[in-house]
Amino acid sequence: MAARPAYLRPVPAISARDHVATELERIGTVVTAVRGMTVIEEDCAAEYVFKVVAGALRAVRLLPDGRRYVTKFLLPGDYFGFSEGESYGQSVEVVGDATFIRYSRSSFDALLARDPAAGRRFFGVVCGELCAAQERLLLLGRKSALERLATFLLGMADRSIAATPGENNEVHLPMNRSDIADYLGLTVETVSRLLTQLRHHRIIDLPTSNHVVFLKREELETISCGER
Repeated sequence: MAARPAYLRPVPAISARDHVATELERIGTVVTAVRGMTVIEEDCAAEYVFKVVAGALRAVRLLPDGRRYVTKFLLPGDYFGFSEGESYGQSVEVVGDATFIRYSRSSFDALLARDPAAGRRFFGVVCGELCAAQERLLLLGRKSALERLATFLLGMADRSIAATPGENNEVHLPMNRSDIADYLGLTVETVSRLLTQLRHHRIIDLPTSNHVVFLKREELETISCGER
């Protein structure tokens, strides 16, 4: 079975016994946010770094003509807010009620500067994001609409809390179909049509619009890999 693409894999969790986690807990502030709230605004000063504890968020860019592009979905364990410059390159919005930890950028940078282990840890996180960006180019540039959707559903299932990659056969999608469409570079109508097609062929079931059950996971994986 093919490995799940990096852009759909969760960031490895830091052990509670790790001294880096202890330092992060010391400098962090727990924040809760409700659906629809904007946590980060594009082009605003990059003053904080965040870690998702619960819920879901989406990172978005607006094109000059007003079209929206969802660059990633952020789930528990994911970090966001890293910026090369002094301002954020994209906005981050709450998809469903969420809890996250907020670190001031000055405290976060100071931790990385004084603790080599923390520096190595987050260097790995950044490298993972670069790998994810490369694989996402493959998703959008070479895969068909059906392959994109199959890859997305499998990846979201594997990112579920306590899920074992390749073994989770259902997923709750916190985002709506418009979000999925803007993430996959498709229209809402195409996403809805493809979900109906997969359901018609008994590859998935849709008990609700946000709950997907895999009836034939292996077939969905075959589609994802472009082998059907």
